[in-house]
Amino acid sequence: MDIQILNQDEYIPSTVTMVSSFDKTINPKDVAEYLPVVHLFHEKTGKRLKLDSGTRTSIKYYGIENIIISVCYKKTRRGMRTGAMNNMVSLDIQHGGKNIHVKLSSTTITSVGTSGYQFGVDVFNLMIQHLNMLNQNIKYIKSMDSETRDKNLEWVFDNCVDEKGRLVSVKSFLKLIKNNSWIDKNFAKSCIVYTDDFEPHQIDEYRNKIKNFIENTTFYNGDLKCMKPSIFNSVYHINLFKNIKNKRIPLHRLAPYLAEKNFVVEFHNWISEGVNVCFDIEEEKDGVHHKDKEYKHRFTIHERGTMRQCSPTFKEESYKYYLGIVKQIEQFFKDTNTAEKYKEYIEYGIKE
Repeated sequence: MDIQILNQDEYIPSTVTMVSSFDKTINPKDVAEYLPVVHLFHEKTGKRLKLDSGTRTSIKYYGIENIIISVCYKKTRRGMRTGAMNNMVSLDIQHGGKNIHVKLSSTTITSVGTSGYQFGVDVFNLMIQHLNMLNQNIKYIKSMDSETRDKNLEWVFDNCVDEKGRLVSVKSFLKLIKNNSWIDKNFAKSCIVYTDDFEPHQIDEYRNKIKNFIENTTFYNGDLKCMKPSIFNSVYHINLFKNIKNKRIPLHRLAPYLAEKNFVVEFHNWISEGVNVCFDIEEEKDGVHHKDKEYKHRFTIHERGTMRQCSPTFKEESYKYYLGIVKQIEQFFKDTNTAEKYKEYIEYGIKE
C-alpha cells in the first residue's frame, strides 16, 4: 500500500479551538447588552436575517470584514443568532472571509472554528479592539459634564423618530449628525449604534436602553489585554493513501497489530467508526481553564483510508504524533507477514 506522509507545510488543521485569559475582569452583562452589533437585513424584503434556533445551519460570511453580527447571553438576543448558552456571552464576528464564533466569560475568551492558530490570535485581537472601544465609549460618556450630556441626549431622543413616528435606522440616524455643528458626535454615535436593536415601533424601549447605557454601565481602567492563547483542540482530516479510490484498511487486523506495539488502542467494529488510538500530550497547560482536564492526542483511523486527528497542542507537537502513527500504519503494510495475511482482504476491497 502506498501511504501518503504529509510534510509540515501540508499538515493543516481544519479547525482550531483556542482560549486565553484577560488581564482584568469584564462585565458579561454589559458586553452582551452594549457591544455594538451590525444587524443584517434582506436586500429585497428588508426583513432581519435570523438563524433559526436549533438549526444545524451555520452562519455564513456576508462580505463585511470585522463586524459583530450577533451577541447572545441569558435572555439577551441581538443580531442573527437566536439561541446561546447562559454562562458565557456568545458572539459571531466576520473576519478573514469567515464567520467565527467567540465566547466570553468575565475572565476568558474562546474562539471556535478558526482555521489556524494565527487566525485565532487575529480574532482575539479584533475582539479586544471591540471591547476596548465599548469601554472607551462608556468612559467618555461618564466623563462628560451633566449639562452637556443632557443637552446631547435630548437631541438624540428628539431625532430618533422619523416623520412617520417610527424609530430611525442606524444608517439614517448617522446622516442627521453629519451637518450638525454643535452636537457631540462621539456621544451621538455611541447612542445611535443601538437603534437597529429595536423594531420601528419600539421607541420607548430604545430610549430606556440609552438611559441604562449612560447611567448603569461600568468601565475598566486602561486597555484590556489577553494572555498568550493556548489550544483546546485542533482537528485534522487526513487522507492516508495517495490514491484513495477503492482502497481499504483491514481495521480488525490493524487494531491488534498496533496493540502489540504497545499503542493504546480501541476498536469494536459493531459500535466504533474506526480504530481509536490515543497518546498523552507533552505540552504544559497553564491557567484555570485547563484545570482538572485530561488532554490527549486522539486518532480515529477509518477503513476507507482517512484519519481524523484531535490534538490540544501546537502544530509542532501534533505533527510529531501524526508522523508517528502514519509511519506505523505504513509499516503495517510493509511487513511481509502482514501483507500476505491481508492480501485477500485488500484485493477484495479493490474489486468493489
